[in-house]
Amino acid sequence: MEQIDPYASVWLRQRVLRPDLTYDEVVADTAHPDVFAIGAFVERSLVSCVVAYPDLFPAGVAQPAADVADSEVWRLRGMATDPVHRGQGHGAAVLARMLDDLRLRGARMVWCNARIPAEGLYRRAGFATIGEPWVDPVIGPHVRMWRRLG
Repeated sequence: MEQIDPYASVWLRQRVLRPDLTYDEVVADTAHPDVFAIGAFVERSLVSCVVAYPDLFPAGVAQPAADVADSEVWRLRGMATDPVHRGQGHGAAVLARMLDDLRLRGARMVWCNARIPAEGLYRRAGFATIGEPWVDPVIGPHVRMWRRLG
C-alpha cells in the first residue's frame, strides 16, 4: 500500500465504479485541492484504491460527533478494487492505510457514501451507518457510513 497520485486512480475508479461517466468526468470529480489517494499494486498494476479529501457531512445530515471540528472531517470517495482481485484483502489494506494517513493529517472523523455490497468492508474497519439507505438511480443502493479516528 502506498500513497499515489489521485489522477493515477481515475481509470480504475471509472472502470469499476462509474462506467456511466467519461474518463474526463471522473477526472473532474478528482479535482479537490487537498485530495490524496492510496493504492495497492500487484505486479506493478493498480488493483485497488481509495481517494479522500476534507469534506463536511451533506447539508441536512447531522454530524454524529459534535466534538469534532469541521476541519477534522474527511470524506472517502472512489473506493475501488479490480473485480479480478477482489477477496484478496487489497480493499481492506488500502482502507486501513488511508485511515492511518488521515490520522496523521489530523482527521478525527471520516465518512463515505458506501455501496451496499461494500458495507461489510466498512463495518469490519469500524464504520457505522448513519441515516437510511437510498438508491442512486444510476449506480444503485447506498448507505452513509462514518467512524471516529483516534
